[in-house]
Amino acid sequence: MARARRSSPVVDGDGHVIEPPNAVWWERMDRAKWGDWIPHFDFEEQALCVGGVPRAGGLKALSEAAALAGITLEEVQEATGRNRLAMARPGGHDPHARVADMDRDGIDLAVLYPTAGLLFGPLDPIEALRRPDFVAACQRAYNDWIAEFCAAEPRRLFGVGSVPLQDLDLAVAEAERVARRGLVGVWIRPAPYLGELPLSHAAYDRFWAACQDLDLSVSLHPAVHVDTPGACRKFALVRENANLAFSNVAVSPEYGGSGFGQAIGNTVDMIVSLGRLLMGGVCERFPRLRFLFLEAGGGWCATQLERMDEQVEAFPLEGRWLALKPSEYFRRQCYISFEPEEWNLAASARQIGADRVIWASDYPHPEYHPGVVGELREHLAGLSADDRSRILGKNAIEAYRLPVSSGS
Repeated sequence: MARARRSSPVVDGDGHVIEPPNAVWWERMDRAKWGDWIPHFDFEEQALCVGGVPRAGGLKALSEAAALAGITLEEVQEATGRNRLAMARPGGHDPHARVADMDRDGIDLAVLYPTAGLLFGPLDPIEALRRPDFVAACQRAYNDWIAEFCAAEPRRLFGVGSVPLQDLDLAVAEAERVARRGLVGVWIRPAPYLGELPLSHAAYDRFWAACQDLDLSVSLHPAVHVDTPGACRKFALVRENANLAFSNVAVSPEYGGSGFGQAIGNTVDMIVSLGRLLMGGVCERFPRLRFLFLEAGGGWCATQLERMDEQVEAFPLEGRWLALKPSEYFRRQCYISFEPEEWNLAASARQIGADRVIWASDYPHPEYHPGVVGELREHLAGLSADDRSRILGKNAIEAYRLPVSSGS
C-alpha cells in the first residue's frame, strides 16, 4: 500500500548516517596517493583507522581508558553497550531501512549529516587530518556516497555536504560541487578553522559569498573532539587523544567524555558562533545566507538573543556595523533545532518566532528513541495549528530549500 501523503510534512531536520568506512572511503579514494591513510575498518585493530591511526574503537584503547577511569573493561563495555546497539541500526547505513524506521516514527523526510565524518578539524591529533588536501579528498568521497545514499530514496532523504573550511579554495570548490551533486546545504563545526580567526572575520567572506550565491544553507553542527579551537580544547573538557574510544570513556571529575562535551562544549561553541555571525556582521554582509544551529539544544537561544540586543543598545560602538538588532538578523535568516523533549520548546518558539524553529531526532545516535514525533507533538500542543505545522516540517523545508511542497 502506498504511503499516504500528509498535507503538512513531518521533517527531521538533523539526522545522521553511520558511514560504512570501506564503502565510503576505502573504495572511493586514490589508494596510490593516500595508501593506509584512507579511512577504513582495520579488522586486526577492530577499529576505524584514519591516517594510519585508530580513530574509533579497539580493545586496547578501551582497556587503557578503563584503567585511567579506575574501572574494569567489562564495566566500560556494559556502559557503552546500549550506544553501540543504537549506532548499529541498519537504517544508519541502508537508505531503505532508514525510510522504514521513518515510517514507524511518522517522519516524512529526513536531512542527513555524517558521524565519523564530523571529525575532520584543522587541529586533529592525527597528522594526516592536518593536511587540507587529505581532508578534502575524504570529504569528496563522503559527499559522493551520501548523494548516492539519498538517491535510493530521493523523495524522502536529503544530504548535507562536508567542506574543508581550513582551506578556502578547497572549501569553495567543494561547495560548488556539493550544489552540483544535489545536496541541500553544507555544514561546518561551530569553531574557527583558519587559525584562531573567528567566523566573523572577513577572511571567511569568500566562502559565505559562495554559499549565498549557490543558495546553499550553512549548518553549524558540533561534535565532541579537540580537533578545532573550540570549547573541548580550550577548556580541556575531554582528554586529548586521537581515538574517540579513549577520549569518550576515560572520564573523571576533571575530564568528561561525550556527555560533558555535548552538554557543555556543544552549547558554548554554538553560543559563541551565533554571536559571531549576528553581532560580528556576517548576516549583515550576507543577507540571503541561511544559517542553521544544530545539536546544542535550543532553550538558551531566546535569552541569548535578548541579551545581544540589550548589549548592542547599551554599547552602541559594537553595533555601528549593524543595520538591525541581532535578533532581527536571526529572525530574517537563521534557524535553530530543538530536541523533541525540550521542556521550553513551545515557549521559546513564541519568543524567537515559530518560523525559526526546527526539530531533530539525532537518529541513530544514542539520543534518538522511537516515538519522537509523538513526543514532539505533545510539546507543541500549546501552539497554534500553523505554528505546529511549521515546526513539524515547513521550516526545515524552507531552511534547506527541500524540493517538496511544504503543504498548506
